[in-house]
This record gives sequence, structure tokens and C-alpha cells, in this order.
Amino acid sequence: MNPLALPKRYYATETKPIHLVGYTVALGMMVVGLAETVHSVPYMIRGESTTVGKILGPAGVITGAVMATLYLKEAGIDASY
Repeated sequence: MNPLALPKRYYATETKPIHLVGYTVALGMMVVGLAETVHSVPYMIRGESTTVGKILGPAGVITGAVMATLYLKEAGIDASY
């Protein structure tokens, strides 16, 4: 499945402004979490990362994904692959 198919369907379906903003923020959290994860890998390899530094990126990805999934369910869009 095309990874952009769900956001396209969501934005075409949803009409509530707060839900549109929330879904966009959730997607943004996933992107920032991914960027933070990639950024922290060299520090983890060198042993310079704290526990918080190690979990910050994955926590952003997971939290954003859960939020986005809930918004999709609220809009009645099946997110299963």
C-alpha cells in the first residue's frame, strides 16, 4: 500500500478542523521521532547517549503513530494493511 494513501484519504474525509490539525501534528511527531532516532545513533554507538536520549526518538514515532491511528479510526478509515 502507498504510505501516502491513508493521509490522502483522511484529509479528503475529515471535516473537523481540530482533527485535521491533530492528525497533522501526529504525522509531524512521527517525522521528528524518526529524525531524532537517526540523529542519536552516532551518540549511542560512541556511548555518549543517556537513557532519555535513546528512547526519545522511538517514543516520538510510537506516540505519533498511536495518535494518527486513533484519528483514522475516528474518521472511519481502516488503517490495516
